[in-house]
Amino acid sequence: MKIVLIVHHFLPKYYGGVEQYTYRVAQELQRQGHSIEIVCIESVTDGSLTPTCTADTYEDLLVHRLHFDIRQAPNQSEWSFRNPELGFWFKGFLKRTLPDIVHISSGYLLGGTVPEAACDLNVPTVLTLHDYWFMCPLTTLLGPGERLCSEPVPPARCVWCSLSQKRRYRLPDQRIYGRLGDAFVRLSQSEAVENVMGLAPHLELVAERRRYLKQVLERIDVVISPSRFLIQKVEEYGFKSRRLVYLPFGLDKTHLSRSEPGVPSTKLRIGYLGQFAPHKGVHLLLAAFQRLAKQPGSCELFLHGNIPNASSYERKLLKTARNDPSITFAGPYPNSRIGQVLNDLDVIVVPSIWYEVRPTVIIEAQATHIPVVATRLGGMAELIQHNKNGLLFQVGSVEDLKRQLQRLLDEPMLLSQLRDGIRPVPTLEEETAKLVSVYESLSSSACAG
Repeated sequence: MKIVLIVHHFLPKYYGGVEQYTYRVAQELQRQGHSIEIVCIESVTDGSLTPTCTADTYEDLLVHRLHFDIRQAPNQSEWSFRNPELGFWFKGFLKRTLPDIVHISSGYLLGGTVPEAACDLNVPTVLTLHDYWFMCPLTTLLGPGERLCSEPVPPARCVWCSLSQKRRYRLPDQRIYGRLGDAFVRLSQSEAVENVMGLAPHLELVAERRRYLKQVLERIDVVISPSRFLIQKVEEYGFKSRRLVYLPFGLDKTHLSRSEPGVPSTKLRIGYLGQFAPHKGVHLLLAAFQRLAKQPGSCELFLHGNIPNASSYERKLLKTARNDPSITFAGPYPNSRIGQVLNDLDVIVVPSIWYEVRPTVIIEAQATHIPVVATRLGGMAELIQHNKNGLLFQVGSVEDLKRQLQRLLDEPMLLSQLRDGIRPVPTLEEETAKLVSVYESLSSSACAG
């Protein structure tokens, strides 16, 4: 089959989870003999509103990279989810390339006009959800003050989340523990207040975003979710699809050689692998680690990730750990070294405070028989069975995280018991076989039609 994979960003400049997923799937599909082309957005601040395209080859994969300047849009907020210029470009691209399948990852930066272009041309279309972008303009369902949207919220809450990205709103709200945002949402229900504050256009745009994206999702042939929790959230927000498929991400084990416990250590080696950002909860891990009742030299914390231009949050992390010799900022690592990095750790901590969907780091740890301590939240709680293959702690609780880590120090057999409870994880080959089955079912239907 000729398959076009569409993603918001791609390697090598961008290397997040969605980019890595697209790369793995593309490589495996091409290895199986399918014809693969990738389309991504390289820049949204370059050129004009009309996308321009540069093409190159990345590790034998043909990549089309789009450049445009969203800042020139007449309404940037609306164009973030409904970009007519992007839809027009994709429609022309699909007419030229004539793919059998279009497979889109998420909606961030792409918006609804990209899948609409494929649907308008009757090209079988698959969408993999990686986050909550269709429901949440910020993609995380996490608002100011680390406040989770645990249930569908009124448009006014989304408007407030947008406003609170600005310092003049965010700081006062933080000082009074989110009550300013609560007052904003309540007052917005008054038509008089709405008129005085000029809220109507903002509220209408949020409502229109939801209406439009629900309509887009209903047109897509197959929507894939790697997490049952994400499916639950999609349904809670009233989004429907023709066909919703649960398909967990598979793991490329090329660089994962460890299947037994690594080199024995007299210390408990705790690791964090990922981004240094508030929603990742690294501050919780640092605080919990420093509160452990431990003997000198009994445990170490290794933080793997990139701090290119330290943000205020990253600077706080560095300052917190500055005088603690048992904490190491180990820096970033290429994906080819993941096996080596994991081999030097005994346990991984995933302290995120948002609804992670299906963190790759948990799957990688489990594939190498390393127990994980994670937040009892979202897709993380799907992967960890407390006291069986890992440990869970309450979201945002330094004390509960400390309690679980302390158990690993105080209960000598716990780590090996958790290792024994880890079961095999799905492989990339298994995932791709199911994905190709989905493609073939759509291709057969299109031929029959």
